[in-house]
Formats: sequence, C-alpha cells, structure tokens
Amino acid sequence: MISTIGDASHNATARASIQLEHIHEQLQRSFDAPQFTHAHSSHVAIPHEALTPLADTLSTHCHTDSIHALLYDVVDSPKLLDEIAARSYYHGNGFLKVVLLDRGYKLRLHIWFKGSACEENIHSHRWAFASHVLTGALKSELWTDAANDDTPTLTANEYRYTAEHTQHKNIVKATKQLIGHTALLKQQDITQHAGTSYVMTQDQLHRINHPGQELVATIICTAPTAVLTNRLFPNTDMPKLHPSKLSANELYHALNNYLELNHRKSIAA
Repeated sequence: MISTIGDASHNATARASIQLEHIHEQLQRSFDAPQFTHAHSSHVAIPHEALTPLADTLSTHCHTDSIHALLYDVVDSPKLLDEIAARSYYHGNGFLKVVLLDRGYKLRLHIWFKGSACEENIHSHRWAFASHVLTGALKSELWTDAANDDTPTLTANEYRYTAEHTQHKNIVKATKQLIGHTALLKQQDITQHAGTSYVMTQDQLHRINHPGQELVATIICTAPTAVLTNRLFPNTDMPKLHPSKLSANELYHALNNYLELNHRKSIAA
C-alpha cells in the first residue's frame, strides 16, 4: 500500500511538472516576441496589443479542463504542494492567490470562494497581465483620473504601494505611503464570463467587485515586474499588506474544495 501511494504521488508530480513545463514553453514564446523584449529593455510599458497573444495562449493551454487536470495532480503531489504553497496566500482583494509558475513572469490561479472577505480596492499594477476566466463571472470596474472639467465619481486617498522586495540581501516589507487626495472617474463596469480572456496594462486603474455567493476563478499571467510601486486607493485604513503564506495542508484543502465545488456545479448544470 505504501508503495502504491508513493507511486501515485510520483506519477502525479511527473504529470503536473510536464504540463507546467509545456505551459511555460508556450508563455515564453509570447515574452520572447519583439514587442515584449523591446518594452522590457527600454523600460517602457508593454502596449495593449502585445498582450493579446499572451491571452490567446492562456485560452489555448490554460482553459478550464486543462487547469483542473493540473490541479488534481497538484493535490496528489506533496512535493508540488510544498513548493506552490510557499509562494501562495489569501489576497486582501478577496481571492486565494496560487502561484503555479514563477519564471520572472508568474502564472497565478485566483479563486474567489463565495462569501470571502474582499477589500475591493481601486489599484493599478506593477506589471501588465493577461487573464482567462475559468469559473463563474468576474465583475470589475475600470477607473481613470478625473480631468479638470469632469465631475468625479469619487475623491479618495491615494497611496503609493511598494511591494516586498530584496535590497542589499535584506527583505524589505511592503509599505504604503499617502500621496494625497485624488479625483477619480469610473469609466466602465465589466463582466467577464467563464471561457473569456482579457488583458490589462500596468497603469490601468481597476477594481474587482465582490463575487458574493458565486464561485469565481481565473488563471492570470503577469509579465515580469516593471516597477516596485503601484497606485492604491484602499477603502479601509488598514489594507492587507502582509498576508501569510499558506501551508501545504491549507493549499491541499483549498484546491480540493475548489475542485469539488466545480464538480458539483457541473453535475447540477
């Protein structure tokens, strides 16, 4: 029996590793494209059109069936659970962030479990990204700075968020610094349904809406980090800046829960 369990774990690790390597090869092709390499070497923002092939890659190689097959192998692999849990946590914006690959870029699974706490902060990013919706409907808003002749949707405290990073071999914790009051204008409400993909440049302000009682999951690929800071408009005085990493056991139960909920949803459909 012990040998059988060990063989099953080994086989799951092998299958998942092969699948992750295949996904990496496909994603790397997008990052090797001239528009990406030029933007990275010139330290300029990645243009919107350069992100479209990345979204297409997610649609083709990271669709729901593919990612769920991967997750079934991950939960059967103590080795991969340890590795992935060490870089995963519950994000302040309400989702479980599971970092499947970290190769300069990151391939991340985001899961919003129904009823989960969500800060719903307006923010930009430190990187451009492409995303593919796996489960449910992701509701979000696009925001911009209000021009002088605009009537702002709201005026909010703006902070400069600096991510955790290493400086002189020391880890510097994430921080936020108040910049001032900023007038903002809501541009658009968006709903992305399961099976759709979208892209976002790093300077775009957006806010994810609380999914309520619906299970929502996306697979997202973030480009290599362009800057250490981004804009943050928290709706609480104490946004979650220092989340705790998951244990392998916590990740195991969270992924199993997600897969079981999806299984029940497919049976009920």
